[in-house]
Amino acid sequence: MDGLNEYYLEQLYDTLSKEHMKLMTELKQNKDDTSKDTDIQKQITMVNSLMIGSLKLRNLKKKIMLKATA
Repeated sequence: MDGLNEYYLEQLYDTLSKEHMKLMTELKQNKDDTSKDTDIQKQITMVNSLMIGSLKLRNLKKKIMLKATA
């Protein structure tokens, strides 16, 4: 069985989404430390990229499976 199946990619997206929300909350709560803000924003950017990538991969795999069964 393929390790990167639809279920796994959905779980990955959910985990990344939770991390994104945690970072957003951390960013809102951070008042004074602009260096920490920058670090959090970098993490948010990377997590967003991973979220988008996991959705694209999931959709591509779905498309490939549909072609194979057609």
